[in-house]
Amino acid sequence: MPHLYLVRHAQPDFTGHYDSVTALGLQQSAWLGQHFAARGLRFARVVSGSLQRQVHTLETTLQHLPGAPPRLVDPRFNEYDAASVLSAFHLGDEGALRATGDRRGYFTAVRSALQAWSQREDAPAGMESWRTFGERVVAAADAACAELEHSDVVLVVTSGGVIGRLVAATLGADAEAAIQLNLQTRNTGITELIRGRSVSRLVAFNSIPHLEHADRGHAVTHS
Repeated sequence: MPHLYLVRHAQPDFTGHYDSVTALGLQQSAWLGQHFAARGLRFARVVSGSLQRQVHTLETTLQHLPGAPPRLVDPRFNEYDAASVLSAFHLGDEGALRATGDRRGYFTAVRSALQAWSQREDAPAGMESWRTFGERVVAAADAACAELEHSDVVLVVTSGGVIGRLVAATLGADAEAAIQLNLQTRNTGITELIRGRSVSRLVAFNSIPHLEHADRGHAVTHS
């Protein structure tokens, strides 16, 4: 069964242009590529969503990972639209919430909005439903692993909400678990799944071996 490495994008500019990667985020990505290279990992396929923070994370990682195949872009790995989710449930303007720099307040609002979204059967105006979001990310993971050998390894750079949904689906867990998993993810954290036609298994969640060095504690971020 193909082995799927899901990586959350590197640190974005939390109080500014969120769909970006900071200088520290680029360093996180470089260390990630060096870690994979040191392990001798050879990816059969590398994919990201189409968001710039996902694309730039993967591009920088691949600069330090010689021999990787050409990267693919699959928008189904894009994050849910946080601005629309917050607006739909009257929990604030996303940009304004982030601009305050109050991460606790921001993620508290996001948690409440996600819980409200997950409890609706229909889709709020102008956005996908919780169910549709889950279906598209599972379809993306299936496509990323399609037609590969059992021993092949796939690298996907995506976002915390996508990772939370895929891990929860693997564990047969509910929406609340998917939300809590989402909000725990660290920038460039690595989640490993084994995905087969009839069974999927969780190997590791949110690990950061490339940042577990005495001089890299400042690089562990959750933005």
